[in-house]
Amino acid sequence: MKQLLLASVVALGALHALPAHALVFTLNQDGCTGGCGTGSTVFGTVSVVQGLNANSVIVTETLNAPSMFVKTGAGEALEFNLAGSPAITISGLSAGFSVGPAPATASTFGTFNYSIMCSGCGNGASNPLAGPLTFTVTDGVLTPSSFVANAGGYFFASDIIGPTGRTGNVASKGPGTGGGGGGGGGTPTPEPISMALLGTGLLGLGLVRRRMR
Repeated sequence: MKQLLLASVVALGALHALPAHALVFTLNQDGCTGGCGTGSTVFGTVSVVQGLNANSVIVTETLNAPSMFVKTGAGEALEFNLAGSPAITISGLSAGFSVGPAPATASTFGTFNYSIMCSGCGNGASNPLAGPLTFTVTDGVLTPSSFVANAGGYFFASDIIGPTGRTGNVASKGPGTGGGGGGGGGTPTPEPISMALLGTGLLGLGLVRRRMR
């Protein structure tokens, strides 16, 4: 019983040490000539979640069908900035993607310090990839809040082919600037690792309580 109680306390202690949330950015800024979408089209999301330690963050970009990643030369699959522009390591990239140029420009959305390119895409809109695009960024100290806006106020930009069949860059502003076609957004969400630890801790304490009855 003592061992079970100790494990529960450790799990809850680890939960307290982890960040309370991740960030999810909405790709709803349409920079395509003629429009990749119509009205308030949401092209996808970019989630930024703390890794297993304090120096890694997991980034996942998921496009909403029928939008797909392309390589038109107008930008890259994903472009982003980090506070202080540190020297980072990018690993665990999804198949069909590789580390892109740094810095990189996403047409009307401006320049970013880091990028991921769709190396598996054909030129233009040929051989688009559906994704999702996932990778891990590692630095000395890194959190979801380390991702910052560029000079134009954009946090992420992505070169896609949208529902209208047109290609170009879409982007996200945020966090916390609302949704729809007029603004991006970063939404706090529970972190999967934290939720798992919370469940472990509560389960352990529940079992201890039952044995004490």
